[in-house]
Amino acid sequence: MLSPGEIEDPQITSEQLLSLKSDIRIIDMLEELAQKHCPSQFQDIETGGKISKSNEKALTFRDEGRKMLRQKNYFKALLAFTQSIANAEDKSEMLGLAYGGRAEVLFEKGYFNECLNDIERALQNNYPKDLEAKLLEKQTQAQANAGKQALRKYHEDVPSLKHPNPKISAASSSVEIQRDQYGGRHVVATANIEAGEVIAIENPYVVAIGTKPSQRFLHCHECLQLCYNLIPCPGCRTALYCSDKCRNSAWEWYHHNECDLCQFDFNELLSVKTVLKGLRQLNKTVGIEGQQFDGTIFKSDRYEEIQELQTNKEKRSVRDLFEAANEACIIHHFLTKYSDFFSKNDISGERLKELLFHHYFNTTLNKLSVEKTKKNSIDTEYHEVAEAIYAFSSLLNHDCYGNVFPVFHGGTIILRASRNIKSGESCCLTYRNYNFAEFPKLVRSHQLWRFFQFTCTCEACENNWPIFDCLNSGDVEKYQKLVDQINTSLKQSDISGVLKVVTKKVKEFTTAEPTKVDVNVKRIFCDLLKCSGNKITDF
Repeated sequence: MLSPGEIEDPQITSEQLLSLKSDIRIIDMLEELAQKHCPSQFQDIETGGKISKSNEKALTFRDEGRKMLRQKNYFKALLAFTQSIANAEDKSEMLGLAYGGRAEVLFEKGYFNECLNDIERALQNNYPKDLEAKLLEKQTQAQANAGKQALRKYHEDVPSLKHPNPKISAASSSVEIQRDQYGGRHVVATANIEAGEVIAIENPYVVAIGTKPSQRFLHCHECLQLCYNLIPCPGCRTALYCSDKCRNSAWEWYHHNECDLCQFDFNELLSVKTVLKGLRQLNKTVGIEGQQFDGTIFKSDRYEEIQELQTNKEKRSVRDLFEAANEACIIHHFLTKYSDFFSKNDISGERLKELLFHHYFNTTLNKLSVEKTKKNSIDTEYHEVAEAIYAFSSLLNHDCYGNVFPVFHGGTIILRASRNIKSGESCCLTYRNYNFAEFPKLVRSHQLWRFFQFTCTCEACENNWPIFDCLNSGDVEKYQKLVDQINTSLKQSDISGVLKVVTKKVKEFTTAEPTKVDVNVKRIFCDLLKCSGNKITDF
């Protein structure tokens, strides 16, 4: 794939490109320039052809899994066997053997129900007859122990909205969507909101799992639930799911054509998933009562809401415009040549490029990182699981001392108030954690423009609040007593007790410049509430 530096022309500026008005004219111009400098634009990707599932590759991972199992390194064994399952050819003996190997790992770690699922899958996939007796013996042992399996919850139950908003499907009635003086949308409180109160509960429109083994091979690529016995897509080596339900849902909405791209080693892309799902959704919902878009009701699961998310295209550099156009042309090429996309969708090639170009910008601008956390002391550990697009949550503006924070339950996002919010006040997140206490204003300004193309005018920026080390200390003695109380409660697993104490402290915050104690108490408060969400657990 070309890099922007290979085709940069000093005579072309982003203003000149944007003056072409239509996206397709911008794309055509950049594509022509790319082809001029590199006529075989897709050659590098196409050289090896489709990379199909391979029993030979699966055997390599299975051997690694067996080695790790002998060494009692069960976590690495689990990952290796799951990789073997992902690479094994559908319905093959190798797939059965990979399931059988993973079942043994799950048995050793006390996941008897998951073990039984994998044994059943092994038997359904041509597991060798001469090894079957040993597998059936393991099945009997797992059945005897299944009732004793310890309950391990990845997250607590998703809470409910006490007062749902009739005009915003995912939100509380205490907020509304308004437009600012420049026409941009943002979320404003219509009533006083107390610290800890749930503002919205929203499922993602699409998700893209991370590329690390601990992300790809431990979480469902559709719902993001932690799962130790994922099942593969029959066609590609990339997608893995927690259940037939998730696998079938992904296939129906977008993976049918994404699968063709995955076989060329494309990573899962939010922009591609969004376009494929959106077009499928439009085709399915035409004419269905209650599905037509008129702008009066905001629905998080509807494509029109995703299309309207901000792109900031007019502020992008030539490099950004090129990367978007290049990706759109490459995806269009592969869908045209290697899939049945155009035979199943009534859309022109130009329109597809325009949608890919558009969603390249609005997914990179609006994506959120889905996390899991672990709190066993005053500090908290965070691991990223995936990236996701949320229609309503994307409307919240940035503030360097945000008053809203996210908690993730699987892929579902719970937005809670991180301090009291007055009626009429904007509800704001802190993007990419660029908060005033950790990053000087100059750094924040640079990074926020780099990633989001805006200049922040929040109170911390306007008044140039100092970073943490330069803040007033606050009541350190009371804070130390609180820390001791928190650490004692955490050792006793009494989250709810200490949360009540911290919540009361947060509700006492003033609107003045915070002290060191205020910043720390707010951080602890958010971390304690995140304990109900996705957890980092030991296998």
